[in-house]
Amino acid sequence: MNATGQDGRARFGELVKLQMQGRRFLDSAEERRLLEEGLTRYGLKLEEASGLLRAAAEQDQIALEGELGRSSGMLLKTMADRRNRIARQDFDKAVAFYRARAGADLTQAEAARRVKRRMEELELQPKPHGRLIRTRRWYRAIES
Repeated sequence: MNATGQDGRARFGELVKLQMQGRRFLDSAEERRLLEEGLTRYGLKLEEASGLLRAAAEQDQIALEGELGRSSGMLLKTMADRRNRIARQDFDKAVAFYRARAGADLTQAEAARRVKRRMEELELQPKPHGRLIRTRRWYRAIES
């Protein structure tokens, strides 16, 4: 690789570090914006820009929304029963996992919406909850 390419990589790496300062979570829109900047402004290939972004996130222990979605999806699949249903307690655990990885930047309601969206993507259903009258109201109450 020539000196210009190395310089672009180094400058993009510094930009990524700057954008991630003080954060614990990077949503997919911000990740995409950084990747686009790496491609257009610094002349990097997608693999290079993505690799630099992921390396910086790993080094600073920053959660990327895409990777967090995949890991929370695996957690949800593991907790689902044989009829692909998730109990309310397991859903709450998945939300707690999501918030713990994302940090204080994400509210409880936002984490619940993201986990619900991930459940819908995986075609998992909520399990009815309650003692006498079992309903899925707890799931419907989460705004999409």
